[in-house]
Order: sequence, then structure tokens, then C-alpha cells
Amino acid sequence: MQLIKRFTKGSLLFTAAVLISGCSIFGDEEEPKFAELQPINEEVQPKVLWDASVGDGIGDYFSRLNPVVEYGKVFAADRSGIVRAFDKKTGEPIWRIDLRTLIEFDAAKDESWFSGIFSSPFPARISGGLVASYDRIFLGTENGDVVALDEKTGELVWHAEVNNEVMSDPAVGEGRVVVHTSGGKVISLNAETGEQQWEYQYQAPMLTVRGASAPAIISGGVVVGDSNGVGMVLIAENGQQAWTQKVGEPSGSTELERLADIDAKPAIDGRTVYMIAFNGELVALELMNGEVRWKRDYKSFENLLVANGKIFLTDVNSHVYALGQEAGIELWSNTALFGRELSAPALQSGNVVVGDFEGYLHWLDSDSGNITGRYEAGGDGVYAAPVVDNNILYVQTRDGDIIALDIQSGN
Repeated sequence: MQLIKRFTKGSLLFTAAVLISGCSIFGDEEEPKFAELQPINEEVQPKVLWDASVGDGIGDYFSRLNPVVEYGKVFAADRSGIVRAFDKKTGEPIWRIDLRTLIEFDAAKDESWFSGIFSSPFPARISGGLVASYDRIFLGTENGDVVALDEKTGELVWHAEVNNEVMSDPAVGEGRVVVHTSGGKVISLNAETGEQQWEYQYQAPMLTVRGASAPAIISGGVVVGDSNGVGMVLIAENGQQAWTQKVGEPSGSTELERLADIDAKPAIDGRTVYMIAFNGELVALELMNGEVRWKRDYKSFENLLVANGKIFLTDVNSHVYALGQEAGIELWSNTALFGRELSAPALQSGNVVVGDFEGYLHWLDSDSGNITGRYEAGGDGVYAAPVVDNNILYVQTRDGDIIALDIQSGN
């Protein structure tokens, strides 16, 4: 069994699949069960516009690395340190850089440094981002680096060390770059220079889900969910806590059963913040004071999609749901893709799109939840949510393939 979605405290590693399916990593017991794909009525037909490659992808490693579309380009990276820019319409390459030639990475930062010192150059271990803003591309690494690149050339603008793994997208806005590290730190850097402005730290539990929720910057606040299942807002100017609210409620007799991390990025719409915990609940919170508007029993570590008055989510069992924003009433559910390690959802032309561990993309009608289309992207699986820009979908596979897809209605 490959260790893809992991839980960590020191050298202690478990997979999300172990917890969800009950499969043991200590013997050849029953393999995790997942849905076999069934024939569908193809109401939408995916059409490949172009495809390209960015290095070796992420392999079997846990990663939240995703492509980003901005400035007329698609930016993508692999784990080892290759970052590329493509023309978003044609896929023609614009620039390519190797982060390892710009920054000297220290093998001693890696838990497996002994084997790492025999490989040259040492991998950058890009894991957080990419984020495009201020004419720059921002990313984070498992080595504890935060990097800003020029969007036009790929040249290094600045590099900061935060001494903690950056496993999720940085938040960029209001002149700052904020990262949430796996060690329980929230750190604000100056977006222009990379200079550290402040640091907030909380006490993480003994056992946590691999990764950390991406923060969000809005209206002078930094919204973040921690590994204790607590949602909070920090004052963007100084990092002081404005409010907290419990989202995940630990329960059970073992540490595994009591995991309550918030790993999904807070979704903000108007004056409402939506958060979901791995072993807790989906909650709607008042942005200004953290007051609970409503809560529902859903469990997930993938990002939420809030659009057109609905909340779309994939849960820990790879069931897909749609709920109404106003009161959290469930509108539909689809369990036909259970166990397929679905990505977070995206929205394309009225369809919810998710990727799975075998490399298939699935389109579901956003009103009914019926599967309306399918495409085999391959590449050893789709791990991150596809990105949609002007109704064109861009997806990155584990092998580093980048594919641009349009969809057409069937007859």
C-alpha cells in the first residue's frame, strides 16, 4: 500500500485509506474497496485542447501542489523543483526554471536525509501552491521555504525560510503572504520582500492528518483552521487572535478516532465562512465574530467549492454532496464513486468536476448530481482539484501531465 495521504507525528505514518477502509498496513489483509466505473449517459463530451508535461510530477508523495491560471498563462510545478509556464490557449512553453539551481536546499531538513545526500541535486520538495498575485508566483516547500518568482520570466524575486513544512497554498493579499505550516505555525511575510512580519503558533495534538489548511486573507483578517479542529481569525496586521470557534469535535477512545483536523481551506462568501473538519462537522460561521449559523455532519479533508448558492464537497469516503448555502440543507448526494480517492471539486459549465486515483475525471450535473461525463487523464491519478478558467479545465496528474479540456454537450 502506498503512503499517499499520511498522518504524521515524528516518524509515525498512517494513510487516510487505513482509517477510512480499515485496511491494515502491517499485513496482506483485505485491500481497500472502491467503486468500479459503470457505463454512463455521456451528456458532455470532453475535448483535449492541449497537453504538456512538468517534470516528474509528485509521484506517490502527499502533496497539495496545484496548477494556477493567471496572466494568460498556466503555471505548474513538480515536487523536485521544476516550475514551468505555458500559454493557456495553446500550451506553448513560455519559460522553465529549476528551483534547485536558484536555491541551495539542505538535505538535513529531510527526515530521510541520509538517502537524500546521495542524490544530486537535492529535491526542492515543492508542496504548497502555486499562487499567482502581484505579478509573481508564490510557492512553499516541505523543506520550509517560501519562494516568490517573477511571473514573466520565472526569475527568483525572493526566498524566505520558515523552518516548518509548507504543505498548503500560501494566502496572498493586502501586501502579505501568509503560510500555515504543518508544525502549527501561521507566518506572515511581506509580499514585496519576503521579510517576516509576525508568527502565530498553536499547540498541535500528538497525531494529526498530514498537511495543514490553507489560510485565507480577507478584510484585514487571516482565516485559518488548525489541526485541533478550531477555526479562527487572526488580525492581519499583527497576528493576534480575533476569534475562535470549534469545528471538529474529537471523539473516540484512540488517537486515530479523535483526529479532528481542519485540512480544507476556509471558503468565504460575503459575511459567511464555511469550514469542514476531517472527523467533525461542516459549519457556516459569521465572518465578523465566529458565531455559528448552522452546522451539518460531514467529514472531509478536501477543499469546499462554494458557487451559485450551493456548497459542493467530496467527503472522506469519496461521496459527492451538494448543499444549500443558506441553511446547509442537502440537495443531492452521489455515492457511485466511493473509495476512488476523489479530489476536491471544481465547476465547469454547470458541472461539478472531480478527479480520482486512477486518473479519471468525472463530470456531475450540479443540479442533480448525475454523472454526465468522463475522461481518462491517466498519469497515475488526479490528486488536486482541476482548475477552471473561462470554462476551460486544466488538470495536473501525479506524473506531471498538464491537460487543458473543453466540454461540449452531447446529442
